[in-house]
Amino acid sequence: MRHLRTTIVLIVALSACTSALPGTPKAGPSTRNIEEELSDTKPSDLRKVFTSSPQQVNDYWSPERMRNAKPHQPQPGQNTDVPKDEPTGVVIHPTSGPVGATSPLPRDDDGSVWSRAGLTATTAGRLYMTHQGRSGYVCSASVVNSTSGVLVATAAHCIWDYSGTKGGDWADNVMFIPGDTNGQAPHGRWTAEMMYAPVQFQQKAKINERGGTIGEGWSYDISFLRMRPLGGKNIRDALGGQGIAFDATAESIRSLGYPTAAPFDGTTMRTCSSPTWTANRNNTITIPCGMTPGCSGGPWYTRFDDARGVGYLVSTNSTVGSNQLSGALMGKVALDLYKRADSGT
Repeated sequence: MRHLRTTIVLIVALSACTSALPGTPKAGPSTRNIEEELSDTKPSDLRKVFTSSPQQVNDYWSPERMRNAKPHQPQPGQNTDVPKDEPTGVVIHPTSGPVGATSPLPRDDDGSVWSRAGLTATTAGRLYMTHQGRSGYVCSASVVNSTSGVLVATAAHCIWDYSGTKGGDWADNVMFIPGDTNGQAPHGRWTAEMMYAPVQFQQKAKINERGGTIGEGWSYDISFLRMRPLGGKNIRDALGGQGIAFDATAESIRSLGYPTAAPFDGTTMRTCSSPTWTANRNNTITIPCGMTPGCSGGPWYTRFDDARGVGYLVSTNSTVGSNQLSGALMGKVALDLYKRADSGT
């Protein structure tokens, strides 16, 4: 009962910063009960709570270790039929306010340098982590708006080791550097307090001997991190936060990330854009894009205002291959995870 009250309070708090994106249906009655599903899942199944201090994490990530961090990104593999994640119609607006209708973005699949205009200058960055004592890895991530003001979104495969010999394990030494440029941290080095990944991903996301994806878990490759304060401020209040649309209709897509594998070197933020997306039968969406491993976890925004650098997150970079970039479409599974992460339960 105590846990149920906590969840209800969270939903009420979220209502202050949620509404329907123009042209997107508002959330209606669900065929599944969110409260029951949240209560059936133990917090320990969804999250990791860090015991290391911010100083220990900062000490670990020396300039040499950051330079040598490897990209963490699987290749497209076997497609598993998965029903589309249940739409919710729930929209979280950016900290800068709602974004109205925008002009369609042009197709740009070269992975061009992104100027980090507007809100993306402070909200998108590189995410560093280690797995089971092995060498460091690097992904991409972004700050999103939330009631708690501490959430960062990335891909689940960045923080859950799906290739582990013991059936998977959480990452350690997780550090986020927004606006990372040539290994510099213009907006600080933020460390994670907790991280959350869907049980579906943890249990059913695997890779084959060639590094290709296997299993329906890849249909839910999304995660959220709770970041510790820095300089007395939470990350959203210090840097701003992008919006989120849990299964909104995409008008066009802009993807950001730090591709590290050749021909890129991970030193600058890159981008692809597309006026449309392709919906796949496994709850993923695909756009043409030449970015390489290292961009994992970087944001996919729809209704993106290029001039202001602001939009609504609908997915994160998951797999790359053959000039294509795919990500899981965020619906009810992602919304439930977001609520759990926002409340810290």
